[in-house]
Amino acid sequence: MWRYIVKRLIALVIVLLCVAVIIFCVLWFMPGDPAEIILGMSVPEADREALRIKMGWNDPFLLQLGRYMRDVFLHLDFGDSYQYKVPVSQGFMERLPRTLTLGLISVFIQTVIGIPLGVSAAIHRNTLQDQGLLVFAMVFISVPQFWFALMMVVLFSVKLGWLPPFGIGSWKHWIMPIIANSISGIAMNARQTRSAVLETIRSDFVTTARAKGLPEGKVIYKHMLPNALIPVINGLGMQLSMCVGGTVVIESVFSFPGVGNYMLNGINGLDYPVVRGCVLILAAVSAVMTLVVDLVYGFLDPRIKAQYVNYAAKKGAKKAA
Repeated sequence: MWRYIVKRLIALVIVLLCVAVIIFCVLWFMPGDPAEIILGMSVPEADREALRIKMGWNDPFLLQLGRYMRDVFLHLDFGDSYQYKVPVSQGFMERLPRTLTLGLISVFIQTVIGIPLGVSAAIHRNTLQDQGLLVFAMVFISVPQFWFALMMVVLFSVKLGWLPPFGIGSWKHWIMPIIANSISGIAMNARQTRSAVLETIRSDFVTTARAKGLPEGKVIYKHMLPNALIPVINGLGMQLSMCVGGTVVIESVFSFPGVGNYMLNGINGLDYPVVRGCVLILAAVSAVMTLVVDLVYGFLDPRIKAQYVNYAAKKGAKKAA
């Protein structure tokens, strides 16, 4: 198992190196002059040229790339924002608690509502309850997230005046962003759980448990559900990895001052350090969460854990031979 973890960590580092190179290249070739963004067009060209020389923007491409990789991976320095005049890491960390709170609450709601709905629909297959869940899942998986958020603003803010349409302040500001960020996840979790339970419910060990006369609740929650939830964990891992970077649309619609809005403003304002830093940090979060999900798989599914053990035993036997 430890060899597998080390291999995955090495792969994670390689992925981050590739992401850093790609995002630097993409932004380097984009049109736009950082000196004009910082100083404005009204400043004389001589001053803008002096800033380019000072910041090293006139240096060859490979020299700039090497300097950027050194600063990021050796000094954890993502540069200073052109718009906010503060380090990107500082701006990111100031907004991270809000985005994490929004994302974690959304994932919690998606889990505690979506999974029980899927289990109930699978147990009552082909009933009105099951058909209703399928319609609900189909609608809210297909509906664009930004459209649903805008409709909520029109209904609850413009028409009814119950909730504030944007910003952050009281607890009322959180209601619509959380609902808009959770609804599609509830639908996906419910649909995926239903499919997983339907596959497990036909298994031999479930039939055997029922034949032994075990109560239905014990059959469902002790024998069937733990096995059915193994593939659902992958979806939950993806949702957790999107807690930070998956709320860009919601934060934009509701003007929510989080990481997603910070990155979107950086894109719109050609604030290259903000875009590079946010993309790289979000890639790191996603890669770490993927690793965590794979490790949880290994501990929950005895078959996967046995594969790791057998692989290590075979490798040790080869070395001994």
